[in-house]
Amino acid sequence: MLSFKHPSFVKSATLASLIGLGALLSACQVKPLYSETSQSGQTLATELASIEVAAASDRVEQEIRNHLIFAFTGGGEASAPLYQLDMEVSNSASSFDIEAGSGLSTAARVTLNASYTLIRLSDRTKITNGSSFFTASYRKGTQRFANDRALRDAENRAAEQVANDIQLRLSSYFASNK
Repeated sequence: MLSFKHPSFVKSATLASLIGLGALLSACQVKPLYSETSQSGQTLATELASIEVAAASDRVEQEIRNHLIFAFTGGGEASAPLYQLDMEVSNSASSFDIEAGSGLSTAARVTLNASYTLIRLSDRTKITNGSSFFTASYRKGTQRFANDRALRDAENRAAEQVANDIQLRLSSYFASNK
């Protein structure tokens, strides 16, 4: 009589599942994101350095642009751009904590949303697009200048995180889809 608790059945089932899992995973290709070459044969750094980031329309978008340029080229503009990155950025601030007694807001948050499109300059084809968002909190006090500065710092933190996310998404695109 065959029993599921029999040691030989458990060993056989374990061996069969390991062989099946091995066969399933053998079709996967895992490659480091920052490997020597991308799918096009260029290094990922060269691919990213060939991206020109479009001009910004406001201060927060300029923060994102600055972080992206630094991430792509180390601080300089793309010398021979092959791609252009267009962005649309929106941000909003809202209070979410009210102090008992005075009715003043003591905490707030700023939410930053950015949509981007990467365009190949040779034929003006949109090759990838996406969006990113980040929310940063800050504390509000009774001084107006301190509140303005805290809002700006929260916007800067959010802009840096959005830029990091966009850079990671574009790196992933160049490493896998090119």
